[in-house]
Order: sequence, then structure tokens, then C-alpha cells
Amino acid sequence: MKLLLFHRTQIKGFTLLELLMSISIMGIMTVIFFVRYPETVKRLTLANLTHSAAFIVHEAQVRGSAVDSVNSSVGGYGVYVDLASPNKIILFGDLVDGTMSPYQIYVGDGLYDSSPTDEAKTTTNLPYGYTIAKLCVGSGFPFSCNTENNPAITSLTFSFTRPSPQPHIYVNNVVGSETISAGCMEFHSLLAPLPGHVRSIQVFSSGIIRTINTGCE
Repeated sequence: MKLLLFHRTQIKGFTLLELLMSISIMGIMTVIFFVRYPETVKRLTLANLTHSAAFIVHEAQVRGSAVDSVNSSVGGYGVYVDLASPNKIILFGDLVDGTMSPYQIYVGDGLYDSSPTDEAKTTTNLPYGYTIAKLCVGSGFPFSCNTENNPAITSLTFSFTRPSPQPHIYVNNVVGSETISAGCMEFHSLLAPLPGHVRSIQVFSSGIIRTINTGCE
């Protein structure tokens, strides 16, 4: 009986001071979380947007090289972005125009055309405050971007024609510019250029598509 009482006297709970300190720490952490919450949401939204945009390019790659090859009116698929509308990404089906590919298959011209027939299949609009801020080309990181005006880039097209998964990359929607080996789209949130608020998508002529948590330059 004495032993039992002895053990009971050794059981302790939190003191008032310890409890107040724990509540204070939790309060400080909660305040920090809510202060940074909007910034965190913007970073996560930008990350999701860039991944979604990369999936759109990948969709064009799959549909252009294989899936829609039985459609005789569509000779390929592509993605078109223009700094005149920096919050839009257009997935288009390139209509056959009589051009014959090296594989002896009729394809389109590789470019997005809005007339006489609009080739757009889907148009993705970025949320308010999120934009495609830079378009860049080159052979890899760092890219040469439109901010340098050399070359002056106002639009980029990533075009895929069956049966190849390798893109042609066009600058300013001009035939003859597709010898470029890589293109990059840089996305910004409202808080750019803060870390985490600038991301990019790189598309290589080899067929590689990847997202990067930094800019193109």
C-alpha cells in the first residue's frame, strides 16, 4: 500500500507556466501560417499551372504523333502561345493542306491558323495575375528570351506531326524558323520575381518536355 502511494505522488502534469508557453508557441506558429498563407497558395497555383501547361504540350505530342493519325483532315497537333494574349494557351489541330511529310503522310503547315478555319481545339485561360511573361529559344539553359529582342519573340509554336513525337518549334508563327532545338515558356505569378513565383516549361526538339522551378534565363 505504501508503495502504491509512493508512485502516485510521482505522477505530474503540465505546470501553468509550461501550458502558457505551449499555447504561446502554437499561437505564434498559427499567425505565421496565416500571414504566409496567401503567398503559399500563389506558389502552389503557379506550380499547378505550369504542370497543366506541360500536360497540354504532351497531349499535342501524343495526339499529333499517334492518336489522331486516322483523322484524314488533321495532319498534326500543336500548342500556340502569344505574348499579345499572355494568359492563353491554345491547343490546335493542324488541318491538312496538301503538304507531304518525309513519311509520305499528308500534314498541315505546322502553324496555328485562326482563319479561314480556326484550328483551335481548346483554349486554356490562366487565372488573373498569372501570365506567360517570357518566350525563349536556344539549345538549352540559359535560353535567349524575348526581353533581349535578339531574336524578337512574340509567339512560340510547338507542333507535332504524325508519326514523330519530336516537335517543330516555330518563332512568331513563321515557316522556316523551325530549326530551333529548344523553346521555353516562363510563367509568373503576381509576386514574381520572388522565389517560387517564377517557373518555366522547356520543350526540346528531341521530344523531351519538362517543368523547371526557375525561369528560362
